[in-house]
Amino acid sequence: MSNRVARALIVAVTLGAAALWPTGVRASSQVVADDELARRSAAAVYGRVVALTSAWDGEADAIYTFVTLDVLQAWGLSGSPARVVLKQLGGVVADTAFVVGGQARFEVGEEVLVFVDVRPRDRTLSVAGLERGKWTLTGSADPATAMARDIRGTDPAVVVARDFRSLVDLQALASLAGTRVSAADAVLVPFVAASAAGPATGRSGPAYSLLNPSLPARWHQADTATPVYVDSQTGGHPQIAGGGLTQLSRAAALWGAAGSLPLQGGGTRGPRCFQNSEPSDGRISVTYGDPCGEIADSSATLAIGGAYFTSDTRVVNGISYWRITKGMVVTDNPASKYSGMSTGCYEELLAHELGHAIGFGHAAARPAVMYGAISSDCWSRTTSLPLQADDLAAVAALYPRASGITAPSAPANLAATVSGATVSISWSPASSGSAATAYQLLAGSAPGLSNFGAINTSTTSIVVPGVPNGTYYVRVVAGNAAGASAPTSDLQIRVGPAPPGAPRTLTAQAGPGGSVYITWQPPSSGGTPTSYVLRAGYAPGATTHQIPVSGTVLAGTGIPAATYYVRVVAVNAAGVSVASNEVALVVP
Repeated sequence: MSNRVARALIVAVTLGAAALWPTGVRASSQVVADDELARRSAAAVYGRVVALTSAWDGEADAIYTFVTLDVLQAWGLSGSPARVVLKQLGGVVADTAFVVGGQARFEVGEEVLVFVDVRPRDRTLSVAGLERGKWTLTGSADPATAMARDIRGTDPAVVVARDFRSLVDLQALASLAGTRVSAADAVLVPFVAASAAGPATGRSGPAYSLLNPSLPARWHQADTATPVYVDSQTGGHPQIAGGGLTQLSRAAALWGAAGSLPLQGGGTRGPRCFQNSEPSDGRISVTYGDPCGEIADSSATLAIGGAYFTSDTRVVNGISYWRITKGMVVTDNPASKYSGMSTGCYEELLAHELGHAIGFGHAAARPAVMYGAISSDCWSRTTSLPLQADDLAAVAALYPRASGITAPSAPANLAATVSGATVSISWSPASSGSAATAYQLLAGSAPGLSNFGAINTSTTSIVVPGVPNGTYYVRVVAGNAAGASAPTSDLQIRVGPAPPGAPRTLTAQAGPGGSVYITWQPPSSGGTPTSYVLRAGYAPGATTHQIPVSGTVLAGTGIPAATYYVRVVAVNAAGVSVASNEVALVVP
């Protein structure tokens, strides 16, 4: 392994058979599902695999595998092309991998029939329905084994239908491609970057419930019960009541309750796709409407989920796992795919995609949340299917609960010093419970909030340079494999000039001729005031008049007769203080 940081993006896709959604609640037969897949495909190609190459796509900043086919027959493509290139998400370049769960697998020399979509982003061809869109012609004389699909499990809804017993039958199915969706403007032979590095078979698909057994990954935060926060794109899903935020929270809790990795609700953010260049921030983000342009609108794909990871490995239950550093879920954009979707189905979809973001692949058979297709029986449910045996076995493998130790108590003596824009924070270890193995510093704009983020550390102090001016509220949580402590009390930290505290002991007197004399004491806390503003109104708390004052006394004459309610605030370059006490001033 190179000493460079090796990164990988693991992605898998939830499929909903088009015939199941949203027109009925019963499972369709395999023949119906294959017919629907064919009709929703832009084209079909029968040919031989002659080359496999993985390379970075500079525009998308992601790895793709380019599958070159010599064409024997094509449907839905103009000009009778002799060669086409399928561009599939995933592959390996040097020490970086991008693995797609459920992706169709190819080998040089194979004879295949492939249904294809046109990628919205760059109009290149991809396999429709992932592994369901590819048939391999084996050359066997036995009609029962002459053609096959590499699909996990034995569920009748996804295995190859045995009505296709000859190439003629399969070609008849292929003739349905292009009848609804056009590939007229598709890029049949895309440019392959010169940085392409060697052949890649793409055979790193899921086995068991791990996304990729040859390169497994997990969130190491589980070893200290440190939460991983799940952020939602601002506004949530436009077609789900309340933006689907309740369903997202429940889906995260489903996984968090099953093992040692807590998934907690985070904040809101802008859309995030799968670009490798975006920061690895230790969070999972959920984005809506396919801003990546990766999912064909006509396809049955509902969402994509995955995670970047690095080669910081850790052995759990005898298996070495890479460390996941950020996760992503992206839903598709056509309104028809979510029209009328039940809350149970949507919650199960999110739970499935979050499963991919924490390192799980597709389960082998129903019932399982990580099974590769959503079942129509979710139509009658308001919540997700609970985690099933295969899901729970995977959690036990990656995120086992500890025994023989207890969670630590909260850290003590939280303190901070500020020097310019550098903040140094320290605390003492917990005084009870088993020893903490890690800590998490949470920061927010108000007590109890963590909207400014979280920092993980194994030490009892941290130095943060370059902190912008402002007021921060921080607390620390201790953790070990048994769980997390309660947080410390919030510590307020001010970086840069501080606004003044409230002025003190305001008094006001009125005399003959409308004369008034108002005085107060400077604040006893906060920054030094540079001026004051006296606020007055005709009711408690009201502000009808605001009068700037340079000192701590205001005197005047000729004030109209009335009852005034007055208070004063202090001002400096950092802001305005809260108001002083309020007094009633009666001018006769």
